[in-house]
Amino acid sequence: MSPSANNLDATATGGPDGTLTIQWTGDISLNGCFCDPQQHGQLAESMAEIAEALGPADIRMVNFESPLWGDGGVNVLKTPRVATTRLAAESLLPLGFDVASLANNHAFDCLEPGFENTVRFLEGSNIAWLGAGRTEAEAARPLILKRRGLRVGILAYVSAGTNPNLPPQAGIVLNWLDQDRLLAEVASLSSDVDVVVVHLHWGALEMVRYPTVSQRRLARRAIEAGAAVVVGGHTHCLQGHETWKHGHIFYGMGNFLFGPLGAPGRRGRPWPAYTRRGAVATCVLTRSGVESATMTHVFQDGLTLRLDPDDQRDRKQRRLNRKLSVSDKRLARIWRREAFYQRFVAGPLRLLCGRGLLGLLRIRPKHLAVFPKVFRQIRQQGERDRSPSTDGQTCGRAAGQSQNGDRPEWPEDKR
Repeated sequence: MSPSANNLDATATGGPDGTLTIQWTGDISLNGCFCDPQQHGQLAESMAEIAEALGPADIRMVNFESPLWGDGGVNVLKTPRVATTRLAAESLLPLGFDVASLANNHAFDCLEPGFENTVRFLEGSNIAWLGAGRTEAEAARPLILKRRGLRVGILAYVSAGTNPNLPPQAGIVLNWLDQDRLLAEVASLSSDVDVVVVHLHWGALEMVRYPTVSQRRLARRAIEAGAAVVVGGHTHCLQGHETWKHGHIFYGMGNFLFGPLGAPGRRGRPWPAYTRRGAVATCVLTRSGVESATMTHVFQDGLTLRLDPDDQRDRKQRRLNRKLSVSDKRLARIWRREAFYQRFVAGPLRLLCGRGLLGLLRIRPKHLAVFPKVFRQIRQQGERDRSPSTDGQTCGRAAGQSQNGDRPEWPEDKR
């Protein structure tokens, strides 16, 4: 199945023609301990339970971050790297997803063989994919689906700022995020289909709960250009969502399932609790736009996923949403404050609570050297936000910057 070949008419929800239900998860990476075959049965049961709780959808889309292992080779320019096995990936199938975006910063972690194995698995499971390819044309090709009498066009892009770090001779191409090209392609596609959906793998800094001014500006312009829904990912934490004009924007879907990051054979660093609280977005759409947009909150509990038992999640989500309606100047201030807090307060506190004074004794100059880089990133993002002509590709770090440059590499990262 080529990325645009899934054009067959299909129905799932039992709803009327002309009314479409689409769902999106956050980032999925079954790396590390998810590769243990003993965990697959429990994970598959968890996915079936989540699918039942979500209810039927005409299209369910995921961001598939962990490529399947290839021939053992890895992209040495990229850290951290993730990978999974076919058996682990098969445990996701009870979730019932139809579309996988490969436009992300881990697509080349296992080189060309890993990419080919990933594509082979998706096509063998009747799952359409987009956002990467063997050629620029294949990577940029929109996915067009027919559901309930509507033609749905899906575009997926990845910001160079998320640093996939593809070498010049890489055998795959990613669909890079460029503001002018994105807006032109949305406008062109909207004249050929009934509904346009845009998926963006972006973010200036990971672990920050608010989008930047330039992200908000680009997402809103994409809606004005003809998109019905814009969905973001990459920052590993849930961000707010808002209605804009006829459409809806989910700025960051956070993690859906993501294994601990670390070197092979090591325990890896655990994700903070707030990054294990994600969501599934659901939109009901017609030709005229979005009729409703909701979130179902989930929580990653070890190696399984369940509905979030926190009865305060809706209130916390509304707090994130309210920040999206403020002025550019105030949003920039909110983003800077959050970035400083996550890098220079929350990170050290997690180290102290998790490792105690022993963890502080393991801090080395190389860990502290990251802080000036983070300061520069925050300052540079402020300069981009003040520029009304910000290129969408710069909604993150400059291309070529170290993948670890977005947060301090604490001592426990090497466990």
